[in-house]
Amino acid sequence: MWLVPLLVALVLVSSTSDAGAGSLFSSGGWGTQQGTAAPATPPSRAPATPRTPVRAPAYSAPKTSVPLSSGVCEREIQAAAARYGVPEGILYSVGLTETGRKGSLSAYAMNVEGKAYFPPSQQAAMTTFYDAKRQGRKLIDIGCMQINHHFHGENFSSPEEMFDPKRNVEYAAKFLRNLHDKHETWTMAVARYHAGPNNNPAQKQYVCRVISNLVATGYGEWTSNASRFCAS
Repeated sequence: MWLVPLLVALVLVSSTSDAGAGSLFSSGGWGTQQGTAAPATPPSRAPATPRTPVRAPAYSAPKTSVPLSSGVCEREIQAAAARYGVPEGILYSVGLTETGRKGSLSAYAMNVEGKAYFPPSQQAAMTTFYDAKRQGRKLIDIGCMQINHHFHGENFSSPEEMFDPKRNVEYAAKFLRNLHDKHETWTMAVARYHAGPNNNPAQKQYVCRVISNLVATGYGEWTSNASRFCAS
């Protein structure tokens, strides 16, 4: 069981209060070596090598912000991260892990019981959604941040609202914020965002995928502990 050491060793920080000895993520942030979170860049323009870190608190609120990209999901991620106090790099990397395709996120992305769909419009997405429901499919993930309709649909006025990028991303940001407040680290918040407490392998795999996206977009670097953990 790797979850117990994960609780102790995986410490993903947005401030120095989250740092701890033996952390996979040093005080520089998730996957970084004591560095300030770099502005996000679309995956297609991500630096080939990690940016040079500087000695500064991780994920401190920047005075200016570089747009993630022209995509609507990315714009809403930037706004929601600031609004709900979620590190932008974490929210963006979760989004990339959920719906990233060809260097951008998809507002109409769906996953129906393990099968991914990328409809070109909301109308096409709704057709896919209602077709799946008529077929008895229950586990349907929706939108920029892949909010599960079965477990979270009651918090929206309709399935259509779940596809709204602003509502979808805001809900995800608030959900991550609440998970962080409950579990005290961003690592565990991200692990629980994707999988329940009894699904340890899925949590580990997901955390490592999010770290990979965080590094690929220039927000940080792998720590030696994180590299060993994800390679094991």
